[in-house]
Amino acid sequence: MKILKVFNSKQIRTAAIGSLIVKFLSALFALINGVLLANLLTVKDFGIYILALTTITIISIPVSLGLPNLITRYISKYEINKNIAAIKGILIRSNQLVLLTSLLAFIIAFLLYIIWWKNYPENVVSTFWYAFLLMPLLVFGSLRAAALRGLKFIILGQLPETFLRNIFLTFSLLVAIFYDINMSPHIAMILHSIAAALAFIIGYLFLKKKLLTRLKNITPVFKNKLWFKETIPFSITSGVQVIKTKLLTFILVIFGSLEAVAIFDIAMRGATLVSFTLDALNTAISPYLSSAFEQNKKETLQRIVTKSTRIIFVFSLPVALIFIFFGKSILELLFAKAYVVSYIPLVILCIGQLVNSLTGSVGTVLNMTGNQKYFSKIQIQMMILSALLSVPLIIYYSVIGAALTFSFVIISQNIILVILVRKKLKINTTIY
Repeated sequence: MKILKVFNSKQIRTAAIGSLIVKFLSALFALINGVLLANLLTVKDFGIYILALTTITIISIPVSLGLPNLITRYISKYEINKNIAAIKGILIRSNQLVLLTSLLAFIIAFLLYIIWWKNYPENVVSTFWYAFLLMPLLVFGSLRAAALRGLKFIILGQLPETFLRNIFLTFSLLVAIFYDINMSPHIAMILHSIAAALAFIIGYLFLKKKLLTRLKNITPVFKNKLWFKETIPFSITSGVQVIKTKLLTFILVIFGSLEAVAIFDIAMRGATLVSFTLDALNTAISPYLSSAFEQNKKETLQRIVTKSTRIIFVFSLPVALIFIFFGKSILELLFAKAYVVSYIPLVILCIGQLVNSLTGSVGTVLNMTGNQKYFSKIQIQMMILSALLSVPLIIYYSVIGAALTFSFVIISQNIILVILVRKKLKINTTIY
């Protein structure tokens, strides 16, 4: 089956193939960046860098207020209805709100610095402060990407925040190696912030060309009450998803060590290559799943889901097998000897991601068919389960315990979601 013939719609094919390419290149360069940083930094310093980056990623969720999902949903709706004034209104209001929440986050961070974390080692404190440079870039970048997705410029929406940011960071690290710059966690974070800034500028130019020039002389219309009401569930869902994913990093710091954080991150970067197809196709097919459901085209919905899941599995299986059978040799070749212990966690994570691929776009199906409340409820339950399981497992098994927790939770979650989708929608999201 040729990939170009997987979907009947040319738009879906284009979005799917473009997303696959962008996500793969992003995951590849993220792995390359991990290789470079692992060889430039000590294991402990790499752990500091990952901890700071994880913290800022989590902080960016409440700062963004769930607005990216709201923007995608309503810009798509307003574009169909030719309501350009409302598009301008939602962009203005969302940027104003994010500016306020960003300033509030900086104020809280400064107060916490005075009260608490100024007493940490200097390299930790400086790395966290430079990481805060990333926060507005991440949040405003997510708004811009959401607007482009709402206009169905799916590839342009993904490109800056995924591929471009990673490749710019790769280039920056290579320059640092060429000029023999003494790398430290805070310098690595500065380079990451510069890469994010360059990607953000390019993303802004994309949005300006595709949308902002059309809005120049339009008087905005604001629907504050509606937007605020709708953004609350999106904010909760987004927050739970990110916290569930990043929670293990903090538990590793509390009950393990900074070195354990670095080792787990290397394993996760490899496992991410297994699931990149799932992330790519989820982004590509989301608006088409919603359209098929709204038009009550169950057969179309089932066809999109089945064929996308089969593509996901075809791409995921060989990557997982390569890491499972040759992962140790790959780690020895690419990373310092201290990271070879990532092999067992890598295998465990690959198995979890492979099952994740087998079950398909199950969460996306629920979100795009008006069943997001079920998805949110299960996400919260899985976050609690992850917290409860991870503490004893990490205490006794360190990074292997974190990997076991991650894979067990993701497998359990997907089995529950598959059963739920079959029950509620009569849709089978697996490859069978």
